[in-house]
Amino acid sequence: MTSDPQDRFDVSIDRVVAGPDDLAVQLPLVARVLRTVPGPDRPDYSIAALRRPLRLRSTVDLLTAAGVDPSGADPRTTSVLDDGSVVGLVYGLVFAPRTAGVVLAEVARWGGTVDVATALVLDPSQMSDRSLRLDKIFYAAVTSVTVSAGA
Repeated sequence: MTSDPQDRFDVSIDRVVAGPDDLAVQLPLVARVLRTVPGPDRPDYSIAALRRPLRLRSTVDLLTAAGVDPSGADPRTTSVLDDGSVVGLVYGLVFAPRTAGVVLAEVARWGGTVDVATALVLDPSQMSDRSLRLDKIFYAAVTSVTVSAGA
């Protein structure tokens, strides 16, 4: 698990490759990759904190169908409305490179652009968990991120 502050780096989320339009209109966004954590299916998920929050619009039904427990969302930033819609601000992301063998921390050494699966952290405890919990995040899109060399 990466935890050395020297291993932290910024990425620019530049475009949505596949995903919702409401995400695309909020780009570009900059996130600081804080560390790498293992998940149930791979060892190299990157946990990142956004410099400015991302707006979330969803529904309880959609989140539940995706295996996410909406009750774990931070009530200070996320509201579940009477009609079942969910609105909120997201401050954390999870990235997983789409190409086998690509590791974001290695891309940071030479710089470049890479497509990543991008998930929204809905339960803030995920930001400090030692491993990825899929019930705390919501897969949102495939995005293209740029990492500057020596970041």
